[in-house]
Amino acid sequence: MLGLVSASEKVDCVRISLAVKAAVAAEQSKALEVVTTEVAAAPGCACELVKATIEGANAEPAVVASIVEAAATVAPEQMRLIAQCAIAVAPDALTQVQVVLAKLDPNSGEAGKSAKSAKGEVANAANQADEVANMPNPLDFPGQGPIGPTAGGPGGFPVFPITPPIIVNPPDNPAIPRPPIVRPPNVTDVNPRD
Repeated sequence: MLGLVSASEKVDCVRISLAVKAAVAAEQSKALEVVTTEVAAAPGCACELVKATIEGANAEPAVVASIVEAAATVAPEQMRLIAQCAIAVAPDALTQVQVVLAKLDPNSGEAGKSAKSAKGEVANAANQADEVANMPNPLDFPGQGPIGPTAGGPGGFPVFPITPPIIVNPPDNPAIPRPPIVRPPNVTDVNPRD
């Protein structure tokens, strides 16, 4: 019905999306059929078509996931864009859309990496795991290994021997009066009978 756009004619995504929205709003049970047909006919308009289908159906999160799956199956090269557009219109369906993406393309990360780069990343992750396993544990006894305080530093043996504090007398200052020095009498001067 709407998929009769010729290949030589320039595709008007806005016009098609308005027609899809109206068709889906009129008959919500055919939302998946309409989005599949239209995305297959115009994969460059996949984002607009998915948005129009979701808005026309007033879709719940589970239906949004089904719409994303149907559109992504027909246009797998537009899968990430389709998912982002669906989440933009129905943010409450984020989890369901992520589940669909994981099901359709389980080896693809955020950047959509190839299988060859994924194998390289697995090898790189194994090398990093070996490096981490060979590192000393920072919770081991302090001073053992490159991490933690060394002996003779803070928390270890003192670097300098402990000496008693040195008391420095203040210099004589004539402006500050000195307290009188009281000398006790010598024992020989005191007569015990007096």
